[in-house]
Amino acid sequence: MASNSTSVIIVGGGLSGTLTAIHLLHYTAKQGVSITLLNPTATLGRGLAYRNNDNDLLLNVPAGNMSAFANAPSHFMEFCQCIDPSVNEGSFMSRRLYGQYLEHCLTEAKMAHPGRLHTIVGEACEVQALSENGGFTVKLLSGHCLATQHVVLALGHQPPRFPLPLEPVERDWIIDAWDFDRLNRLPSGLPILILGTGHTAVDVLFHLTKRIRPCSVWMASRRGLLPQAHRLSTNPPPTRLSPAYLGAPPLRTRELMQRLQEEVARQAHRGLDWRDVLNQLRAHTPQLWQALSLTERQRFLRHAVAFWDIHRHRLAPQAAERLQSLLAAGTVQVLAGRLLAVHKASNDSLALEFKPRGQKTTQTLNVAAIINCTGPNMTVGPDSQPLLQQLAQDGLLVPDPSGLGLQVNDRHQVTSAQGSAVQGLWYIGPMLKARYWEAIAAPELRLHAQHLAEDLAIQLAAHSTSSPRAASL
Repeated sequence: MASNSTSVIIVGGGLSGTLTAIHLLHYTAKQGVSITLLNPTATLGRGLAYRNNDNDLLLNVPAGNMSAFANAPSHFMEFCQCIDPSVNEGSFMSRRLYGQYLEHCLTEAKMAHPGRLHTIVGEACEVQALSENGGFTVKLLSGHCLATQHVVLALGHQPPRFPLPLEPVERDWIIDAWDFDRLNRLPSGLPILILGTGHTAVDVLFHLTKRIRPCSVWMASRRGLLPQAHRLSTNPPPTRLSPAYLGAPPLRTRELMQRLQEEVARQAHRGLDWRDVLNQLRAHTPQLWQALSLTERQRFLRHAVAFWDIHRHRLAPQAAERLQSLLAAGTVQVLAGRLLAVHKASNDSLALEFKPRGQKTTQTLNVAAIINCTGPNMTVGPDSQPLLQQLAQDGLLVPDPSGLGLQVNDRHQVTSAQGSAVQGLWYIGPMLKARYWEAIAAPELRLHAQHLAEDLAIQLAAHSTSSPRAASL
């Protein structure tokens, strides 16, 4: 590969990869940089969250804050209004429609920059650094190899891990949350366990109760906590320059949560909503997270994150109302406790040993299947995607010690085992949570994608004189 190559390969075509490609096309327009978007499927922009066709599964952020572009906040809302003029800033739209919107944005960007964006259907299994002139080779599962100067890792969420070791005969009865084909084939009239009580679990519950009629559904997690609801309001929350009530860093987890609760009480006394307090805090969360020591971060993950998540990541009002109806009707029961064992039963079902929270005795549940909604695996280790494992083994990335992803610098460059930035290797996606904490929702990821594209464009302008596309080896 020529040393002056200016090609870029983006590994992953979900939300993060798509937004990065769009911004990079814009920022490198004068250079004519060739960009290759590599994705396991031909459908771009959808990822796990936006690929299904169920219109009843809603975004948990209102339309007014879901634009792909931070400098055009009404962009998504205007897209929706072309379909339904009644949509406003406070409307909660379907995940399916948002996937369609991202595809539309990418198509428009591609048309505005003809010949510069190339797509390949395939999955990367290795990224090897070239020692002589810089750059990388990207090996696909097909055995095909690509050469490029820059690689942007936009891998999205990893599948969730199951909390117990399983034998193959039991593993066949565990269904991934987004495997809607298998969900649709589940027999009606049999109990089902949804392991997890977060947003994904709620989506699965809605899909199950719409498609089939199980005799009962259990949703189980350690604490049995369900997401809170957004309020029905289109008014933006009051803003605040800085969360002065938190005091000066460094903070401890206990102090942080206590002061946050006190502020909620103060604002409630003034007639304001607790949601306003969290919304005001959102822009400052990365700084607060970075000010916590590793010990305090780990303490937060052990003791406080479940309570944080149900208040920070809220359900659309319509979804919360639907959930409450299912609970009131007895269609679903929420269990708090721990799954201890899973065994194949003789009557084509699973026998589960479950220990309710706060009790010494266990109970047995018989179910037709377990749907794993325990949340994405954020760690880089033996259970990770093969590409992440290879990069870690080669010292091209460093796992986060809290198990939240990988280490990057403030320019989204991946950090090597030697502690320096890996030139030409970038990361965008939910594993930015390790550095910023607030980095898994579209309003934050769109900014990260924009900033990464800006920095990458600057490097390309400084080091390139031509723009060949990613070359086959």
